[in-house]
This record gives sequence, structure tokens and C-alpha cells, in this order.
Amino acid sequence: MYLFQNSIINREFRLGAWCRYVVMILTLALLVSGQAQADWILENGPSSLNFVSIKNNAIAEAHTFKSLRGSVEKGGGALVYIDLDSVETLIPVRNERIRNLLLSTSEFPAATVTASLDLAPMLALAAGEYLQMDLTINLGLHGVEATKTLAVRLFRLSEQAFQVSSIKPLMINAADFGLTGGIEALREIASLQSITPVVPVSFSLVFRQAE
Repeated sequence: MYLFQNSIINREFRLGAWCRYVVMILTLALLVSGQAQADWILENGPSSLNFVSIKNNAIAEAHTFKSLRGSVEKGGGALVYIDLDSVETLIPVRNERIRNLLLSTSEFPAATVTASLDLAPMLALAAGEYLQMDLTINLGLHGVEATKTLAVRLFRLSEQAFQVSSIKPLMINAADFGLTGGIEALREIASLQSITPVVPVSFSLVFRQAE
């Protein structure tokens, strides 16, 4: 009886491991396929996305997200994926509180930005030239999607790379994304008088042409 049960357990274990392997392979295949269809891939190293928090109506502190991924496809469809677990405030315990109490990263691990770009003006730029434009984006954060319009500068770095940066900060209101409860939880645990619920966000993203 024991040998029979052990055999069943072993088969179930092998089946589970096989299923996990198949899921991993499919995920990698989809990722590679998505990049193969992209003309431009976001470079995380030279790119940045920053935000500023204000506490007690007087103290402003700058923070960042360290892990960004994204692409711009041939047709102009753009996607940027922000790993919310990569938040960096230079205080480890505050990083953890933001992940757990504010962003709920176990449930909402990423924020996404999608947009549709007209690539023709960018492709017409020579290296060192730039243009400014209003860009409409769809921001997905904490299970909520919202349309925003922001002014950006598109700078052609070289034949193989360009940079998109904010001209002025994008203002994110916590109430628009169901984050006011998290703001209050952070305020209470840090024994603060207040945390401003509107946060300015700025970015500089570098894209390089896919090989």
C-alpha cells in the first residue's frame, strides 16, 4: 500500500514539475516573440522613472523604480512595464512598507503604460535633433486604468537609439487609483502628520533598435 501511494505521489510530482516546465517555456516563448516583433527595446540602465513624496507638508523626498521594461513595435504600439517591487527610497523599511501597504505588489506587481506613437516624425530626425509632442497614454496601476496626456521630448540619440523624457511632471492622484487607504496606512505607521496624496512623476526612457 505504501509503495502504491508513493508511486502515485511520484507521478503527481513529475506531472507538476512537467506542467511548471511547460508554463516556463511558453512564457519565455511569448517574451521572445514579443521582442522579435518590436523595432525598439527599452534599455533599463540609462532609463529612469522618479517620483517625489511630500510629508508633513514640508519635506520632499525623491524616489525611483529601478526595474523597467518596454518596447515600441513597428506599428507604433508602445508598452512600458514598471516593476513595482523595485521601488527604491533609500530606506529599506520604507521600501517594504510602500510595497505592502500602498502598492500591494503581491496582488498588483506592475504598473503598465501603453500608447500609440506616430514613428514617422521620430524616424525623420537626425542624430542630435529632437521634437516635442503631447502624448496620450493609458496608465494601469493598482487594478485601475486611466488615460493621461503628457508633454514629452523625443530626442534622437543616434541611428539606433532615441530618448523619450517628460517635459514637466505627470501628477498622479492617489484617489484616482484607489490608493488613499494605503497613503493613510503609511502615515499612521510612520507617525506622520500628513502625506500629500498627489505625487509628481518624471521619466527619461532610452530605446534602442532591436537587432
